[in-house]
Amino acid sequence: MLPKQDNLPLARQMAVRNLLRSDLAERAARSGGRYEPESEGQGKIRMPYLGRDLSLSFPGGAIEPGNGEGPLSLREEILVFHYLEKATGIPASGKWTSFAEIPGGTFYNPVFLQRCKAPLVKNFGADPQKLMAVAAEEVRGEPFPLGDTGVRVPAFPRVNLGLVLWKGDGEFPPEGNVLFDASITGYLPVEDIVILAETVVWKLIKAKSIAQRA
Repeated sequence: MLPKQDNLPLARQMAVRNLLRSDLAERAARSGGRYEPESEGQGKIRMPYLGRDLSLSFPGGAIEPGNGEGPLSLREEILVFHYLEKATGIPASGKWTSFAEIPGGTFYNPVFLQRCKAPLVKNFGADPQKLMAVAAEEVRGEPFPLGDTGVRVPAFPRVNLGLVLWKGDGEFPPEGNVLFDASITGYLPVEDIVILAETVVWKLIKAKSIAQRA
């Protein structure tokens, strides 16, 4: 099950505790981050996440986002810890896949479609080019060669998302999808893949809304 809001503090605590049982330097290396030891028993992991340069302090588990931005949500902090905890270090496969094709994804696919794909198409389907402009500014998105507009989003050092939109025409409505490199299962459990995609999509929707009001 996807974690409920009132379970998030406990989930965060457990994630930090699990990381402290591991070799943090190894965790950082496998995730594509960098470990910086400090005094005995203390150190930092530095790692990019959705356009931010994070600094994670241990043993406390505090996360400081760079670029002068505000703090991450509790759900995002747990996502970061889970990425570090699960990272295997395997390289990208080069094979892009839909969420339903990910092992275990079939069960969660209705949730994924409702929380991730549907909002993406609803908010950007009529103007796919707006997606590229917003993603480049908000999450360091880059062109992705699929659809009428495709954006590759570097979520973590070794996890990329592909956002794809087709404008549609008089016969067919706009369509879209969120794609993943097949290696993502070496970095996040399937429940967290939903949360990551949802986080990315809604960050872009919010950024679009702010830009329109400016």
